[in-house]
Amino acid sequence: MLDLIISAVQAIMQVMIIVLVGAILYSKGYIDNEKQKWLSKLNLFFFTPCLLFSNIASVISFEKLLAFWPIPFFYFLFILLSWTLCQTVIPMFGVDKYYKRFILACVMFSNANSLPVAIISSLAVSEAGKTLYWGSDDSQDMVAARGISYTLFFGLFCNLLRWSYGYNLLQKKDQDDDTIVNDTNSTKFNKYGAVSDTSRRSSASTMIEPSNVDLEVTRVVSDDEMTSLVEKQPTPLLTRIFKSIDKYMSPPLYAALLALFVGLCPPIKRLLYNRDSFFYASVTKAIESCGKASVPIVLVCLGAQLKNIRETQHDNSPRYRQPVSLSIFIRMVLTPLCLLPIVYVFAAYGLRWSELASDPMFIVSMIVVGCTPTAINLAQITQVSGVFEKEMLNVLFWSYGVICIPVCTLVVFLALYMVNSMN
Repeated sequence: MLDLIISAVQAIMQVMIIVLVGAILYSKGYIDNEKQKWLSKLNLFFFTPCLLFSNIASVISFEKLLAFWPIPFFYFLFILLSWTLCQTVIPMFGVDKYYKRFILACVMFSNANSLPVAIISSLAVSEAGKTLYWGSDDSQDMVAARGISYTLFFGLFCNLLRWSYGYNLLQKKDQDDDTIVNDTNSTKFNKYGAVSDTSRRSSASTMIEPSNVDLEVTRVVSDDEMTSLVEKQPTPLLTRIFKSIDKYMSPPLYAALLALFVGLCPPIKRLLYNRDSFFYASVTKAIESCGKASVPIVLVCLGAQLKNIRETQHDNSPRYRQPVSLSIFIRMVLTPLCLLPIVYVFAAYGLRWSELASDPMFIVSMIVVGCTPTAINLAQITQVSGVFEKEMLNVLFWSYGVICIPVCTLVVFLALYMVNSMN
């Protein structure tokens, strides 16, 4: 069992070493706050979409949608479990309403890509990987390929919801109290740059008259006339629908949907992923190369951000200490306790519905992807949106720097013990 513990620790250390490099780069002055934000935006709008497109389009197909049906079932079951735990536990502790959506995002959206892939890859090539064989003709390479395939397929659904609902949860809302004060005239602005009601009232009597504009004689328009004029303005239905949908979209989500279209359209997929195709050696490989930069950039920025917050904030604000602690407790303690019995029941009784129930690698993969810490990508969302940034950094620091190694090691050990006991 020592091999199992070493494999789990090695997988997690792969992530933490890159985070440490980011902290060192910040302390040496190579990365500052402005460069962090620039890198986060570049990653959000380019490298992350490339990663999602290359991972999803290469894996998805109609055949796998049918054969891998337990994966979306588990994903939405895990999401429902996380949401239910939040709705049950948050009221018990009387958390500020402002932090409810922050806790929801931290608990519902776990690391379903980099950390699970690293853990599963390490397990497959270790001595413990032999316990994950599925049949007499299995091999460690086949175990690793299946595990990564399960993980990426699970990550497909995770990314779709994370970059839509999760992205929306971490955006600044109209009801938020955060305001930006203009240094020149102390005017308060909301998230869209509109002047606040207080400033509007105070400046109503001192409006500057426009210059170099031909003034026309105006008349007072009644409310009914104004309403009639507004209603007569052309408002194309398609434009309104697109704007409504676009509020919940993000560049990575657009990339994921495009990847779904490509993966489920055989002629286009052959054009992009046939190794003899001209487009595979040019377009597809270029996208894959850019996508590989996404995770290292996120981890380096995370390390720099963690170093920054530790240097600039000496006292942890009591206001967000509670939501940070509660997010970690629900994500890393309550969720695994509820999730492990669910996967065990499927492994014991699910063979009548799916052959995957008899694959030890599938059982371990579902446990690993469901019990990982909060997704690191949420840090770049909060940095770009400008809300919950310090809170998210504290969650990620304690989750990955302190709690991840013992909890994930225990989870991996229990998963391997489960499949061993059932063979």
